[in-house]
Amino acid sequence: MSPATTDSAVIHDNQGVDSDWKSVPSSGASDTDGSESDEDRSIAAPPLLPIAHSIASPTDSLCDVCKDLNLSPNRFVVLPSDNETQNKPHDPNINMGTVKAIRSRSHCPFCRLVLVALGGKEVPDEEDGKDVSAVMSWSTDGIRPDVNQPWNHIPQIRTLSPSAQKGKGEYVGSMRLNLFPEITLLANDSPTDLKAFFVRPIHDDRIDFSVVRNWLSLCKRYHGDSCNKSKLLNHKITNPPSEIPSFRLIDVNSNCLVLGPPHCQYAALSYVWGKRADFLRTLSDTVNELEKPGALLRPEFYDRVPPTIRDAMQVVREIGLQYLWVDCLCIVQDDETGSKADAIAKMDLVYGGAFVTIMAASAMNANTGLPGVRPGTRGERQPIEEIMPGFRLAFKPKYEDYIKDAVYYTRAWTFQEQQFTSRSLLFIGGQVVFNCRQADQWREDVVCEDKRIVSKQLKAPETNDIGNFEGLLQTYSEMSLTYESDIYNAFAGLSRYFQSELKTDLCHGIPNIYFDWFLLWYPLREQHRRKLAPSWSWSGWIGASYPRMWDWYTRRIDKIHGAQRTRTWIIWYHRLAHNSTKCVPILPPKKNKNDKQSTTRSQARNFYGGRVRDRFPFDCSKTLPSDRTLNGAPEYYKDTLNRMPGSGFLQFWTVSVMLSIKPATSAAKLGPDNKCLRLGIFGRDSERELGTLYLTLEWCAIDGNVGGTHEFILLCEGREDRAENQRYDEEPGWKYMIMLIEWHGDWAERISIGCIDRHDLNEALSDGPAWKEIILG
Repeated sequence: MSPATTDSAVIHDNQGVDSDWKSVPSSGASDTDGSESDEDRSIAAPPLLPIAHSIASPTDSLCDVCKDLNLSPNRFVVLPSDNETQNKPHDPNINMGTVKAIRSRSHCPFCRLVLVALGGKEVPDEEDGKDVSAVMSWSTDGIRPDVNQPWNHIPQIRTLSPSAQKGKGEYVGSMRLNLFPEITLLANDSPTDLKAFFVRPIHDDRIDFSVVRNWLSLCKRYHGDSCNKSKLLNHKITNPPSEIPSFRLIDVNSNCLVLGPPHCQYAALSYVWGKRADFLRTLSDTVNELEKPGALLRPEFYDRVPPTIRDAMQVVREIGLQYLWVDCLCIVQDDETGSKADAIAKMDLVYGGAFVTIMAASAMNANTGLPGVRPGTRGERQPIEEIMPGFRLAFKPKYEDYIKDAVYYTRAWTFQEQQFTSRSLLFIGGQVVFNCRQADQWREDVVCEDKRIVSKQLKAPETNDIGNFEGLLQTYSEMSLTYESDIYNAFAGLSRYFQSELKTDLCHGIPNIYFDWFLLWYPLREQHRRKLAPSWSWSGWIGASYPRMWDWYTRRIDKIHGAQRTRTWIIWYHRLAHNSTKCVPILPPKKNKNDKQSTTRSQARNFYGGRVRDRFPFDCSKTLPSDRTLNGAPEYYKDTLNRMPGSGFLQFWTVSVMLSIKPATSAAKLGPDNKCLRLGIFGRDSERELGTLYLTLEWCAIDGNVGGTHEFILLCEGREDRAENQRYDEEPGWKYMIMLIEWHGDWAERISIGCIDRHDLNEALSDGPAWKEIILG
């Protein structure tokens, strides 16, 4: 009898067996007649490892606080007689005392576990002069039937959820604490034969790849074709070699580069290069040598293959595949205009077509390696504590607990790669975590091989939501790049997704079909100009850009196509080149019956809702761009996201108004916490605030900016607040969306976005509103 079996027997003897426990079926039992089918029997968890007796110290003993909790294995199981069909929030009504007191009780195994679950050394003893305490509540864990509601689950087991607070129930502000920590029973000590969702012991020094192979097999068998599609691409990519010229792979058996065979299964590696990327890369003069069998074992090449790539090759062997795609080796790096450019533009196909993506999420650079692949490299101790002989509890980490220190989650290239992945093996926190479209965090240290989990078909996430596209732009905009010139390259695969789903091109990152709408973003945190990209696009700024119109309308794309979310009178033109005055419409008006290409005022009125004429009480008849040259204008990064790239300079006619900027007098509305300065917009009536806008600290620090008079241009009409009763198009509530600009000779740059009521045009300073031609860079 194994130590684990002996321990379980002790529990049954000491705790007694209630009739309720006998009624709980095994994970392999049939849902109908109690018999086991061949399919049911095939879902088997790997044998549980025994627990070393060294986890307990002879000096360990529960403190008085923990003794009063009366913990036992039985309390961690949800019984059929409990009639719990959905999770319910529990009040944190268990007070564990101050963190200082918990640290002092180092002899108590449960106190130690609570501290580790909260964040270990990252948990402060005090904050803002107040002692930090630990409170705890009983909760549950179980199957999540709806991917759109991850907070809801069907209770299967019970957990203890500790949290840190200061003073009288105030949350601790530290971002270093673990995310919704849970403590539960070790699977070895379950009083029933149900093990799912309990903690599983793992090897101290290495990953058990038999567990990983089992996950992939279960996914392939029970999830079927749904997991061959990424969350963004609603179709299976079957043959990347046919769509990407010179599509190379590493053959991990022959240790060389090969041209990808048609319809082959391969893994892709997603990792961070690091600042000193002095490792092996395929070049035009080495590609032939690297294609010879055994090339990657030759000393001149092997010694320059970084540990992360070597480990990934070993993972591919362990899971029974033959091919691996790695950017630095599978793309000829000095072929700037040929296969390299084509491959970069099709990252959606590379990662979307991979059977599985290996994500080196904890690696600081390519030389870090994948923890746990080689013996002795796991680097993390599993947090298990023995409460009493045969009764062990453990902290259930989530991979999100390690993101705060992971460079991987801050990089633009890896963000794109994550979006197109269908299945992933995530190496983080010393473990490997499996995700697919149906599985959420199958982990080494949690029992997940259960029929109710494996065969559960989750509801597909909502895809017809414009917020998905806004969210991608917002998240990508705050990612970092080693080379700022990659701002469009690292988004190229995502832009193909935009083009496919929205049926439109992107102009320097802004979708043509919703051009005026997507111009209405504002900074969420302090930003800095990316000088070689246009200021009107999120691409022209380093830092997070938040979609200002996030919640103003229905977000369903099919409804948005039928009803404008903004209304505009502007015909947006894009200057094609710096040495030319030629401009093209970004959103071309409909052609007339004679199929002429020229843009007329009549066409513009037809396309833009008849708002060019009679919109303002002054002459606004000029709408076409004039022949104007630019002097000293910068040349922006090439717009690789557009099939017909332009210069990045917009040329258009709109209303210009002069207004002043002073400290805001109104209270900020509820919304995302914005780290920029919020200032007010004022006109002739200097006491009445017309609107607000967020500005960077850098701009506000320039003498004369705050308190001065500045030029604003009108972009479109929209809403700052959601219309009541879902009557989106009723007139009350529509405002002019305005842009603060700053001139640089012949052209201007965007500074910020705000809005004013339509009747407030008469508040314009100087000579009042004017119809004016703008060149915006």
